[in-house]
Amino acid sequence: MSERLDTMRKRLRRLKTLPVLPTMLTAGNLASGITAILCAAHNMLEVGAFMVFIAMICDMFDGKVARMTNTAGPFGAELDSLSDVVSFGVAPAILMHRLVLGEPGVFDHGQRLLWFITVLYPIMAAIRLARYNVEHSDEATPYFRGLPSPGAAALVCAWIILHPHQNVISSPMIGETYKYSGLENLDAFRWIIIALTFFSALLMVSTIRFPHVGNTLFGRLGFRTIIIGMLLVSFLVAFPYWFLAVLTTGYVLYGLVLAVPDMWRKWRAGRNPLDEPEDEEAEDVGVSTDRIEQHGPRPGR
Repeated sequence: MSERLDTMRKRLRRLKTLPVLPTMLTAGNLASGITAILCAAHNMLEVGAFMVFIAMICDMFDGKVARMTNTAGPFGAELDSLSDVVSFGVAPAILMHRLVLGEPGVFDHGQRLLWFITVLYPIMAAIRLARYNVEHSDEATPYFRGLPSPGAAALVCAWIILHPHQNVISSPMIGETYKYSGLENLDAFRWIIIALTFFSALLMVSTIRFPHVGNTLFGRLGFRTIIIGMLLVSFLVAFPYWFLAVLTTGYVLYGLVLAVPDMWRKWRAGRNPLDEPEDEEAEDVGVSTDRIEQHGPRPGR
């Protein structure tokens, strides 16, 4: 009886105060994602893609500020995940859909594939964020399991930003000079955007390890690494559009290249190349092995 009362007290507990700075940064993340969606609705795709990068900056600092001010807690983690679904799940998918289609439409001829990828991407981002919340611990790790949702959004948005600044493998962006006339008539660049969105959605729910950029940037770096970082910044200033596309693509390829030797060793050993050692000992927190004797729906379900 006492255990049931304790459970009820925990459920009835209300949040009385909010951490100011971390909440403002997380709200900035969400506001940037919503602004990106509004920009997509008005054909301002480059501005919308930059807003997603602003959301990444807010997302990078909110957790750090919460730990520095000793205000980290479950509320911030939940709010952060909800914001990430919008900024790094919905917004990049809508931007991609608008770039390829160039006009309103969902289920007409040639539009159903775009609808599928546009819906798939935020669903995979939400699953990836939910899995991260379940598996995440306070211990800092040098890698992510699966492509992080900000990394996937950075990849898609970097190529969207690049589109109007190159004329090698694409037709005009959006406006009077561009009119969607079916998937069979798309230029190569738009097919690249579709492929990147689709594969980054799958990589988010994979178990491939990708470097943890945030811990690297906020950690201690050697002088050689700092010099390389300064060179990269100079390239960013000189060639910002191509640099973002190359950098984000290189980050994804780096994780894939590192995964190949490990998968090869597993295959040679007769194991499934996609299996992870941690998965064998993982606890399925969504399934209870205890039998429920009472019948009917459980309270609160």
